Amino acid sequence: MAATADIAQANTQAAQTAERWRAVRYLFLIFLGFWLLFTLFPLYFMAITAFKSAAETNLTQPTFWPQEWFPENFVGVFAEPTNFSALVDSFIIATGNTLLSLLLGSLAGYAFARFPRQAGGENMAFWMLSNRMFPPVAILVPMFFLFDNTPWGTDSHISLIILYLVFNLPLATWLMMVFFRDVPHELEEAAYLDGWKPLRAFVKVTLPLVLPGMISVAMLCWIFAWNEYLFANLFVGSDVRTYTIVIPTFTHGSQTLWNLQMAFSLIAMIPPVVLFIVLRRYMVRGLSLGVVKG
Repeated sequence: MAATADIAQANTQAAQTAERWRAVRYLFLIFLGFWLLFTLFPLYFMAITAFKSAAETNLTQPTFWPQEWFPENFVGVFAEPTNFSALVDSFIIATGNTLLSLLLGSLAGYAFARFPRQAGGENMAFWMLSNRMFPPVAILVPMFFLFDNTPWGTDSHISLIILYLVFNLPLATWLMMVFFRDVPHELEEAAYLDGWKPLRAFVKVTLPLVLPGMISVAMLCWIFAWNEYLFANLFVGSDVRTYTIVIPTFTHGSQTLWNLQMAFSLIAMIPPVVLFIVLRRYMVRGLSLGVVKG
């Protein structure tokens, strides 16, 4: 009888514990639901604003569903021909900077991973990463005068491509160093025994193994260069324009055309979203590299 009572009591306690965990799980799911709504609401409001009329966007009481749909807003944003070229300029700058950051960051990261003492050691690697931490506005004016005295000047693609290296190259170097450290050195030694030169072993053996990591780094660099506003606002404007400095131009006098701003913002979101969808498999694999050993 005592044993039966103990078993019944244990079953009761187990059931109560399971009920508590079930309640905690439901509360957690409810919290995640509210958090999801909270984080997605700005995107939702931006999307519906892009389809509203200018008069509706300036109402005192906001509307959460368009009274009348205006899909022609997405055509109206390109009434100024330079608005489309701004997207092209942003793509050229972001892509050029990403390729250059990957090239230099891969070489520097490999040097820090395989020859740390000759490359300067951990202190040098951390010093490079620390350059990514200072506020960009601190070097805004000095950089302007520096690039203004270059042959290509400030209002050019190459100016921003090189300037963004100040922020993307340290990040690319540090991450690629971590990825290269995870590659077994024995694979390269085996390639050397087969008579391969170091450069060929680096390209044929090491780089393919860190390809997911490289794509992750490329996405981070590309998104930064695509969305950057501070330096673009000061450096370019007549020959070259990025889309980030076009968005504020939809303010005319005392009226802000929020519908056109939101429509143009949605269009500008398409390239990074498409890139992430296409490369998401590599992004997940790349971001997981170094987790076990790191």
